[in-house]
Amino acid sequence: LGHFVGWPRPPHSSVLPKEDCKDANCSLNVRSVLLAMKGIEEDMHVDVDVPYMESFVGLTSSLFCFVPRGKSAWSSRFFQTFFAGCIPVILNDRYEPQFGEVVNVRESTMKWPMTEVPALVKYLRRLRDEQAELVFALHRAGQDLRCWYAWPPSWVEWSWMDVNKSKFNATCSEWHKKNAYVAVTRLLAAKATSSRHRFFFPGASAAVLERPGALE
Repeated sequence: LGHFVGWPRPPHSSVLPKEDCKDANCSLNVRSVLLAMKGIEEDMHVDVDVPYMESFVGLTSSLFCFVPRGKSAWSSRFFQTFFAGCIPVILNDRYEPQFGEVVNVRESTMKWPMTEVPALVKYLRRLRDEQAELVFALHRAGQDLRCWYAWPPSWVEWSWMDVNKSKFNATCSEWHKKNAYVAVTRLLAAKATSSRHRFFFPGASAAVLERPGALE
């Protein structure tokens, strides 16, 4: 049902002092709350540190993969889940998935309140057992979305040739048009202005501001 392999880590000091949130008794220590499910929730694959292959099998065999708060502002775990065929469940109230302005992340992702993790397992079981169509739709949307989180090399790099010969083409057949570079440029394009055509100074009329040649 669910997968998480990682080290326990208290919330950032900006949220709570570390000494006040050391273990699973603190709901904001999401990683510890997840790890406390080991041996209790039989359909949950959670552990602190396991061999790579065991972690890989757990990741690719689970319906939902948990993405709790980490140490950085971005999360490789979030991107990884899509390529593993897993539905990401974000457990970080302050995390906003990348490229939400370009793609509809909500179609493929869940974001659950950090303080409500104990209720999450029951919800996911009900979702799996009673709304299989919705789970399939989330999974399918994730497969369509995942290539936006791949950053291919430039065509001037030799590695571009390697990518074109690899299995990546089968995974992301439209990676030339749908990738992280394209998403970033779209976001930057929205911020671009025609500032080189805009002028402002005291006493200027609208005509002059629109047509500098009108200056006398």
